[in-house]
Amino acid sequence: MKKLTTIIFIISVNLLLSSFLQAQNLSEKLGGVKTDYIITSHGVELEITNQVISKRAERFYNWGGHNDGAYGYGYGYESFHLEFTVKNGEIDMPEPVAFLKGERHIVMDFYDKDDNLLGSKTRSPREVSLICNNTADNNLMHYSIDLIAIPLPLLDATKRIDIFKE
Repeated sequence: MKKLTTIIFIISVNLLLSSFLQAQNLSEKLGGVKTDYIITSHGVELEITNQVISKRAERFYNWGGHNDGAYGYGYGYESFHLEFTVKNGEIDMPEPVAFLKGERHIVMDFYDKDDNLLGSKTRSPREVSLICNNTADNNLMHYSIDLIAIPLPLLDATKRIDIFKE
């Protein structure tokens, strides 16, 4: 009888664990952590449908050439990214290609639950990725912002993040 109870217990645990793992979405399966920040742009709250912090690999490279030869360089690193989707709204952000023409950085202001400013950090347009669907009825903007050099205790204490052009 004791063996039968043990077998039933093991089967029940396996069924429970397998249903839990299947219920996870892709970002959770890949190690992302769901967040619940209030995200604003110039103080205006945006409608966020999904947000997560995930670990990403980053790279940068450049190359060129002339009559006497050529050059190239690059580097890579791993960092955390705040990734979120905005519905029917937009963050006031510079264009990535305009950065090379002297475009302004974006600012991320971090606020606690009492709306006290905890800290501020600038990001270059190269550290922000944007993908959108550009449809009039359901405009979705998917952002990924590199959090390199932003302390995790600051993120722990943060309730609201205001993101805007410098």
